[in-house]
Amino acid sequence: MERSMLGFTRKDGKRCKDLREITKLEDAVTLTKTLKWRWTGHMLREKREKWTKAMTEWEVRDGSKRNKGRQRKRWVDDIKQTAGILWSRKARNRHTWKHLEKAYASEDALITVN
Repeated sequence: MERSMLGFTRKDGKRCKDLREITKLEDAVTLTKTLKWRWTGHMLREKREKWTKAMTEWEVRDGSKRNKGRQRKRWVDDIKQTAGILWSRKARNRHTWKHLEKAYASEDALITVN
């Protein structure tokens, strides 16, 4: 999108990062990850029991595999990868959760913090 806004083609050799600096647009993937991370923290700090929290923490009892064509990763798997196994406890601490948000939203979100 940035290329068409500025009139550059791929042959010009400009990187997407450089074009984003010019247009001041935020990367859609980074924004989506940031919003998902913030909503997860907000949901887990909620005092009332809601179905969204129950469904996020729910685990399959029989350990059955998913049907053919379904994603193998669940919604929480990438959060667990960044925050560790005790991610729901870390979400209750706003300072720690905010610090981990930057690691999750960055492009190299494969950093695991225990």
